[in-house]
Amino acid sequence: MNKNCSKDSLGLRLRITALHQTWKWLHQTIALHEYLISVTAVNSANTYAF
Repeated sequence: MNKNCSKDSLGLRLRITALHQTWKWLHQTIALHEYLISVTAVNSANTYAF
């Protein structure tokens, strides 16, 4: 039973790690998207300011 328990623990740890990496990727993607929108907005504002 101890062997199965360690396998289950490892599988759970791997799934949690994968979910954490996915969350980090999604968070970075959203932050990058917002950054690009703000940069584009600033560039557009500067283009029409002249």
